Amino acid sequence: MAKAWYSVHVWAGMENKIKERLESILAEMGMTDLVERFFVPPPKIIEVVYSPEKVSQKVFYSGYVLFYGELKDELRQAISEIEGVLGISGADKYQFFRTEEVEKLIQNLVVEEIKPKPRYQFMRGDKVKIAEGPFANFIGVVDEIKPDKGKARVLVSIFGRETPVEIELTNLQKIS
Repeated sequence: MAKAWYSVHVWAGMENKIKERLESILAEMGMTDLVERFFVPPPKIIEVVYSPEKVSQKVFYSGYVLFYGELKDELRQAISEIEGVLGISGADKYQFFRTEEVEKLIQNLVVEEIKPKPRYQFMRGDKVKIAEGPFANFIGVVDEIKPDKGKARVLVSIFGRETPVEIELTNLQKIS
């Protein structure tokens, strides 16, 4: 049987654990030469919610582990018995994954450095405290929000005058 790409449908959030379990099963069965490569789609978007301490990740294609190799009956049986595996598809009567398609998918999903994309909860006129930077601990009022730059213009009182300063959204904390 020729090597091809297979997709193991798993419980969302268990992708890396099941990949590790697959690798250990291959070693136990002495079949490490059957699978050439594993791929777990990585998180692609990181959003910062309210402050730098609270970070959430969104996973694209969650619930899948891809591998390139040869799927023999005993390996298929062992994979289907792993807790968290919902099914296997690819390279036979179910569905065919072309190597070029999977390589393009991998190339599109793997990114070098992901810059946090702030999700702001501020409106014009909100009272905020600046958490970091040269104006740390200053209290000000949001004058303008620039979501494309991830910044806001905040009016702070310096020497008795309102002065506009541009602050990253991640460095602002809303005050009630």
